[in-house]
Amino acid sequence: MADYYTLLTNAGIAYETACKAAGLPIKLTQISVGDGGGAVYNPAATATALKREVWRGPLNALFQDEKNPSWLLAEVTIPPDVGGWYVREAGLWTDTGILYAIVKYPESFKPVLATSGSGKEFYIRSIFETSNASLVTLQIDDTVVKATRAWVMSYLAEELGKLDGKQSVRVAAPANVVLNGAQQIDGVAVIAGDRVLLPNQTLAKDNGLWIVANGDWVRANDANVSAKVTPGLTVMVEEGTLNGDSLWHLTTNAPITLGTTALTFKMLAGRTGITAGTYKSLSVDEYGRATAGSNPDTLAGFGIKDSYTKAEVEALIAKASALPVGSIVAFPVDTPPPGFLELDNSVKSSATYPDLSAYLGGKFNKGDEGVGNFRLPEARGEFLRGWDHGRGVDAGRQLGSFQADDFKSHSHRYFDDVAANIDPFGGTAAGIVNGVVTPPVTGGFLSTSGPDSNNLTSPTTTVNSGGIETRPRNIAVMWCIKAWNAPVNQGNIDVAALTAELEKMKSAVPVGALMPFPAGVVPPGYLEANGSLFQDALYPHLATYLNKKFNIVGDDASYTRLPDTRGEFLRGWDHGRGVDAGRTIGSWQKASEHVFDIGSSISTVSDRNASSSPDTALLDMGYDAVNVADYPGAQYTVSVINASSTVVNSDQLAFGGTRPRNLAVMWCIKAWNTPVNQGTIDIASLEQRVIKNEFGRLLNIQKFTANGTYVPSPGMKKVRIRIVGGGAGSGGASATASGQVSASGGGAAGSYAEALLTAEEIGASQSVIVGLAGIAGLASGTTGTSGGTGGATSVGALLSAPGGLGSIFSIAVSTVGYALYVGGYPGAPSSGGNLLNMPGAPGYPGISVNGSTLAGHGGSGPLGAGGSGYGIGASIQNGTGYGGGGGGVANGPSMAARNGAPGAGGVVIFEEYA
Repeated sequence: MADYYTLLTNAGIAYETACKAAGLPIKLTQISVGDGGGAVYNPAATATALKREVWRGPLNALFQDEKNPSWLLAEVTIPPDVGGWYVREAGLWTDTGILYAIVKYPESFKPVLATSGSGKEFYIRSIFETSNASLVTLQIDDTVVKATRAWVMSYLAEELGKLDGKQSVRVAAPANVVLNGAQQIDGVAVIAGDRVLLPNQTLAKDNGLWIVANGDWVRANDANVSAKVTPGLTVMVEEGTLNGDSLWHLTTNAPITLGTTALTFKMLAGRTGITAGTYKSLSVDEYGRATAGSNPDTLAGFGIKDSYTKAEVEALIAKASALPVGSIVAFPVDTPPPGFLELDNSVKSSATYPDLSAYLGGKFNKGDEGVGNFRLPEARGEFLRGWDHGRGVDAGRQLGSFQADDFKSHSHRYFDDVAANIDPFGGTAAGIVNGVVTPPVTGGFLSTSGPDSNNLTSPTTTVNSGGIETRPRNIAVMWCIKAWNAPVNQGNIDVAALTAELEKMKSAVPVGALMPFPAGVVPPGYLEANGSLFQDALYPHLATYLNKKFNIVGDDASYTRLPDTRGEFLRGWDHGRGVDAGRTIGSWQKASEHVFDIGSSISTVSDRNASSSPDTALLDMGYDAVNVADYPGAQYTVSVINASSTVVNSDQLAFGGTRPRNLAVMWCIKAWNTPVNQGTIDIASLEQRVIKNEFGRLLNIQKFTANGTYVPSPGMKKVRIRIVGGGAGSGGASATASGQVSASGGGAAGSYAEALLTAEEIGASQSVIVGLAGIAGLASGTTGTSGGTGGATSVGALLSAPGGLGSIFSIAVSTVGYALYVGGYPGAPSSGGNLLNMPGAPGYPGISVNGSTLAGHGGSGPLGAGGSGYGIGASIQNGTGYGGGGGGVANGPSMAARNGAPGAGGVVIFEEYA
C-alpha cells in the first residue's frame, strides 16, 4: 500500500450499496481534518470517525478524473484564520453523517496568524475510487465554499479557452507553413513561444491557433481541444505585411472535431490590398470590406450598359429633337435664341453648321456662296404660305420659292352719267383736274384684272390709290431657323447660354417662341399671345426675354404685357432688307384699304354685284372691316358732267381691308421650361407627361409576400405590377469516403413579369397567389432528394410567374479527375406582362477538379439573389430577397451527408399611380 492513501470505510461501502439498490445518489457534503491524536497512523476501513478531528467544513469540489472516470477527486480549502495544529488525517462525510472515506494525509502544519506569526490557505485534494462514480454528487453551500488561487486560475483558463474571443496572435500566415521550427511568416521572423494563426494550410483540418516551437509546434492552450474551437472564434493579428492589424473569425459551423473537421478562417476587418483613397467604383466582399477600387470616367467603366454614349446622345438629339433642325419659328424680339439663325438670306459655313447645311442641301444658293458655304432662305418682310403640294390652291409652286404680291381679279364699273374714283389717301378725283371738269365717258368698265391693270378701258381713268403693296394687317416678327441641336459649339452660338438652358431643362422650343395651335387649348408651358399682362415673378424667363417691349403707359412695373396676335397675321421683320422698311420688330401694321361701292344705285361704282348692306357686302366679297379713323387722309370724290362735289356716301360706299387666304390658329408664346410651377400652368399634368413618363403621381405601394386579395387604393388610375415566382432549393450532397468529394448545383430562380395596367383592366379586386420557396433537398448516406421546385406566383388571370426548378441530389465521386453537378433548370417563362416577361435564371452547376470542389450558386432574379455556393464544409446559403435559388452544398473526403439549401419565396408588388 502507498504511504498516503484514501480508502472507503465499511460504513461508506454499505451506504453506497444501499444507494445503488434504491437508485439514489451518493451525496457528499463535508470534509474534516484531524491531527491523528498527535501522531501519524494508518487508518482502517472500520473507522467511523477520525482519531481526533480539529476542523470540519464544506467540500469545494468533487469531480471525475479526466483519464480515469472511476476516480473521484475531492477538494477543500482551509481558510487562513484557523489552524495551529498538524493535519495527519481527513474524512469525507455524507449528508447523513456517515464517514464515507478516510484519508491518511502527509503530516503538515496548518499555521494561524494569531499564534504562529503567519497564516496561509491550506488546500487538500483527496483521490478515491468508486465502482460507480456517476452516482456520487456533491452538495455545496456557496456561502461558505472557498477556492484556491491555483484552482481559480486553472478554472478560468479552461473556461476562457472556450469563449469565441481569443488572445491575439503575432502573425497570420498567408499560405501553407511547415509546423516545425522558427521561420519567416508574412515578413515577420517568428520564434519559439509566438502565437500564430494558420488559416491557409493545405489540409484545412490543420488550420487554427498554434504556438511556435524549435521542434514540432503545438496548438495554443485556448484552442487545443474541440470545446475551445467554436464557430465564430475571433482573433486579432498584431503584425505582418499582408495581414497585420486584422481581425479574423472561424466560419465553420458546429459540430467541430479538432484535427478532423476542415476549419475555414476569413478576415473580418483589416488590410485588403487596396490603397487608401477616394474611389468611384468599389468591389466589396461579403463582410462589407472594400477589396478593390477604381475611378472610371466612362459609363462603360461603371458597367452601365443600358445608356447611350456621349456621341450617341448627340446624334439622338440632332435627329430626334422635339424641334428638328430646319424648323422655322417666329420671335417677337430681335435676339435669336441659342440654336437659331435669322432667315436673312446670309451665307454660312457648312463646316460651322453641318446639320443645317445638310438639311437645306443648297436649295437657296445663288452660285456665289463659295466652296464650303450655303445660303439661308430670305424671310425678312415676307409672309409664309403653306406649300400647295398637289392641293391645287396655289398650283405650280416649288417649295421655298418666292411669290410676288398680287390683288385678286375684280372689276369697277361706271356709267355714262357718273365717273367715279376712290382715293382713300387724299388724291384728286379723276374727273377734276386743276378745276377743269373731265368730259363724260360713255360706256365701259374699270378693269383690275392684274397688278398692273387699274385703268379704264376709255380715255377717262381713275387715280391709283392705296399703298405700295396689297397686304393683310400684321405684326412684324423675326423668323428664325433651327440651326443645330447637338451640345457642341457650332459657329458663334453662345454655348454658355445653351448650357444654362439645358441646366434648367429647357426644351427644344425656347422661351419667347411663338407657336400656332389649331385648337383653342393652351398647352402646358405656353400662354396665349393675347396682349394681357402677367406677373414677372410667375414667368421670370419670359419677362426677361420680352423686357417690357409690349408694355403700354400705365402698366405696373412688376408686370409684363404679352404681344397681341389675336386676328393678326405674322410677317417677317424687314431687318434692313428694304421690302417693308421702317418697321420695328413687334410693331403693328394696318391692312391695305379697299373702298368699294355696294351697288345700291345705278349711278355708283361697284365691285361685282354686292349687297346693299355694307356688312353683308364685306362678308360676301371677303374683306375685313376697317376703322376709317386708321386712315385719316382718306377722301372720296364723285365727278358728274359739268359739276363736281366731294361726298362721303355711307349708304353706297363700304371700306374693307385686304387679306390672303388663311387658316385660323391660336398663337401662343413659350412661357417656361423648368419643372416648377410658373403661373397657372397645370403642374400635375406636366409632371405626368414629362417627369413620370405618363405613369402619373405615385399613390401607394402594396406588397404581397403571402396569398391574399389586391384591392386598388381609392384614386388609382394605373398600376405597375411586378411579380416573381418562388426560387428553387438545391439538392443534397451525399456522404463521402476518404477519397471522394460531392457537390450539388444551385437551385433556379423564379421567373419574373412586369405589367402596366389601368384601373379598368384591374377591376374591383384581383386574387394574389405568392409562390412558396422550393424546399432544400435531403441527404442520407449515399442517397437523397433533389431540391424542391419554387411555387408559381399569379395575379388573377392577368399575370403568372412560375417558380424555378431545383438541382438534383449529388453523388460522391473520386477526388482524382473532375465532375460537373447540374444546377436547377429555369421554370416556364412568365406570362401576362406587357412591359416584361422573363424566365428565371438557372442554377449554376457544382464542379470538382482533382478534389478541389465548389458548389453551384443559386439563380438570381430582378428582385432577389441566389445563395452562393461555397467550397467544402462552408455554411449553407439560402436564396435571398424574392425568388432567388438556394445555393448548393459541397462535401470533402470522409464527410457526412449534407442537406441542400431552400430557395426564397416569391412576391407581388403593386405600384399605384393617380
